[in-house]
Amino acid sequence: MSERVTVTGPPSGSARPPHSPAEVSGGAGASPVRSLMRVQAAYAALTCAIVALVSGGLPLLFASEPALSRIRILGVRLPWLVLSAVVPVVWVAVARRHVRLAERAERDFAAMARHE
Repeated sequence: MSERVTVTGPPSGSARPPHSPAEVSGGAGASPVRSLMRVQAAYAALTCAIVALVSGGLPLLFASEPALSRIRILGVRLPWLVLSAVVPVVWVAVARRHVRLAERAERDFAAMARHE
């Protein structure tokens, strides 16, 4: 008869599976992957900062200048017009720019990886 063996987890050589592309690539390719991740994180931080500035800046603007809140265009007060028409356009433009920059960083990384 054979001895019974209980398997409780991964082999002790690999304590945990890799969680990031840098860990998956390992070795010499890890530094360029980390660099790509840093660039994309910087683009994401910039995008978030722009959205936060617009989202937080508009209430501050209308609170500091009450006369702006009384302006009506086509019967609609300016704050509502800005919130319903201008803000979504700005957010879409910022999001498209973010995607374009992130994709360009990936293309540059892929081209660099091919030439090495």
